[in-house]
Amino acid sequence: MTSFYELVQPTQWATPPEMYSFSSLQEIEGCPRRWQLLRSTWGEQSGYPQRPHPKAVEGRIVHEAIELLVRALGARGLPAIGSTGFQDAVREIDFWGLFARETTKWNERLAQHPRFGPHFVLRTPPRELANQAIRMFREQYVPSVSSSSPAARPDATEHRSPVNVGQLLRSRGALAEVRVEHPELPFVGIIDLVRLDGSEVDVVDFKTGKAKEGHERQVLLYGVLWWRVTGEAPSKVSLQYLGARRTWTVTPDQLEVAEEKLGAAIDAAGGALSEHPATARPGDGCRFCPARARCDEGWGHFLSTSARVRSGISDVEATVASAPSEYGFLATRDGKEVDVVFDAAVGRRLPPLAQGDVVRMLDCVVKDEGKTFEIRPWTEVFPTLSHHAAHA
Repeated sequence: MTSFYELVQPTQWATPPEMYSFSSLQEIEGCPRRWQLLRSTWGEQSGYPQRPHPKAVEGRIVHEAIELLVRALGARGLPAIGSTGFQDAVREIDFWGLFARETTKWNERLAQHPRFGPHFVLRTPPRELANQAIRMFREQYVPSVSSSSPAARPDATEHRSPVNVGQLLRSRGALAEVRVEHPELPFVGIIDLVRLDGSEVDVVDFKTGKAKEGHERQVLLYGVLWWRVTGEAPSKVSLQYLGARRTWTVTPDQLEVAEEKLGAAIDAAGGALSEHPATARPGDGCRFCPARARCDEGWGHFLSTSARVRSGISDVEATVASAPSEYGFLATRDGKEVDVVFDAAVGRRLPPLAQGDVVRMLDCVVKDEGKTFEIRPWTEVFPTLSHHAAHA
């Protein structure tokens, strides 16, 4: 059976999504090929087997926990720390239990990776992650001078009717986590909060971290969704950060322009993903892309913009210069001979290699001022397309 590492392209290409979210559309716009490679089928793998670094995963857990807490607090009018409303929000999302659940989930997911190893296990105790989140939250959170009762959450049927969701807002004053689908475009979003400010409708999205250009576009599109689902255009849209709030007035004309751009973006995304492979858009993110070894443009950009590592862990491309033995082989890199070494147990798990093959090694250990590369149990070794052409 051909291993995942011998597959130079998916066995089944991913199709465009039936329904786009803002995040999926933004990811496709950033690099259609990355989105496509990560969601295609690779042999027995339904999706590209990603193995993010533990520190990145832990940072993601902390960030998502803060986002959940901010949404729950926002639905209560941003109450003061320690208040009854604050404590209710913490209990509602099970803030303290979240970290243990997420750590267990991620370790189980990482354990399914073809090259899983101890180097890629989350080791920070859940309580410590929770403390990190609390410290970050306290440094930025600014409560409102006046809190309110919790905003209502429409159930699974209420948001489907244009009449119901608008009536709910008028009767309850605020709605939280409203899932809305555009009636014509394949676009869906979950609005964190819709509230009445007097007679005006305000669509609010909660954010953690620093303001980004895409945030304004996102909340404006949520305004479009609310408009098309209810027939009532919001008067303003807002971004609520931990320590500040930004609000814009909007008009139906502005919403219509945003809607036209959304339709064009969806058409462009679908067109890009219809190509196999889709267009690559090399940039700074290539060095962190899980599928970089299977993207020639991204890999080339990464190598050309990265400093050569002479000691430590790095990604390396080399050409096999001798028949591999039980413990390694000679290779060439930039015209210079280098040693590639590994334990016998590691060697037995490598894909078949022969003299002349070009291989890409992810997370190998660089030694001897860049003259020796050690393949460890967690190192991923990818023969390139030239390997398969030579053995065809």
